[in-house]
Amino acid sequence: MVKYKKVLGNFLLLIGTVLIFFLLSEGVTRLVMPNSVKIRLMHRPDEKLGFRLVPNYKMRYKTSEFDTSIKINSEGLRDYEYQKDKDSTTFRILVLGDSFSFGFGVNIGESYPKLLELMLNNKVSGRVKKYEVINAGVDGYGTGQEYIYLEELGNRYKPDLVIVGLYSNDVQDAMLGIPAAFTKTRVKNHFYFLSYLRGLQILLGRTIKEDIRSGILQVYQDTYPPRFEDALQKTKEYLIKIRDFSHSTGAETLMLIIPLTFEIDRSNWEKKGLGKLCGEDFFDKNMSKFSDIFTGFGKKEDIPTLPLLPIFRNSKVRPLYFTRDPHWTKEGHRLAAESIYNFLIEKRLIHKE
Repeated sequence: MVKYKKVLGNFLLLIGTVLIFFLLSEGVTRLVMPNSVKIRLMHRPDEKLGFRLVPNYKMRYKTSEFDTSIKINSEGLRDYEYQKDKDSTTFRILVLGDSFSFGFGVNIGESYPKLLELMLNNKVSGRVKKYEVINAGVDGYGTGQEYIYLEELGNRYKPDLVIVGLYSNDVQDAMLGIPAAFTKTRVKNHFYFLSYLRGLQILLGRTIKEDIRSGILQVYQDTYPPRFEDALQKTKEYLIKIRDFSHSTGAETLMLIIPLTFEIDRSNWEKKGLGKLCGEDFFDKNMSKFSDIFTGFGKKEDIPTLPLLPIFRNSKVRPLYFTRDPHWTKEGHRLAAESIYNFLIEKRLIHKE
């Protein structure tokens, strides 16, 4: 009997120690608020999309490379408030995309959708008196989620033009599918320490994952495994659905091909040791493959397509990307906005009379 009491006492002591450790860790996490926790709290589970942005959420996102504020509006978009209704003198553009369109690393006014809106309104002419560029970019979204989101937002905002940002990891996203398992993370959103541990788990998983050639660089390889081929085809099918839905509501579609940082600058490529990993001639032979595939696809499917790769490679403005973070700097967003503006005028996708 004494033995059992001792075992029970030790068990209760262990439980108490773990509980105290957890509560202390929870308190410290709430006090420090790591970025990984802030980002997870910015999202909430969604049955259709896997996750979506939390309306009216605010946070400061600071790293060694940038210090920005993020505010989600009442409609769950990282943008200003817009009325749903618009009159005949307003030309409305809806931007779909992932963290590049969302604007990680810059403040909202420095993101390419807002810069584009400013450029368009600086030269208003003809029957259009106002341009609105609504940013529906959500970090982590792939083309499947963007199509579902368009079905929701298209009927709400009735855009005249839909811009869909396409990035190389969108094919990986199509291979993984919409993360239905996100609905199981409600507990992590209530306990910040668990959310922090989940962030560490994801980071560790990326660190020990198979090499980069079967990850972000998979689409640039000479050949693809069948599963990746299927995901590539699925990505194209989603883009066609986006085009067709846009057309059904009277809107045009623009596909914006966003280059990976390693596509732009050979020095950055070599600095990361990718020349030795992939082969010395890989950069010249393969690192425009993603852009080439979807530029050809856009032409075949009659989707106006703007590949930013040649523009970014030829630009003398640097840096266009952060060094550690893979996203655009303010200069990158400005170059993207200028390129889109010029393309819209050239292809007559907006009313400039």
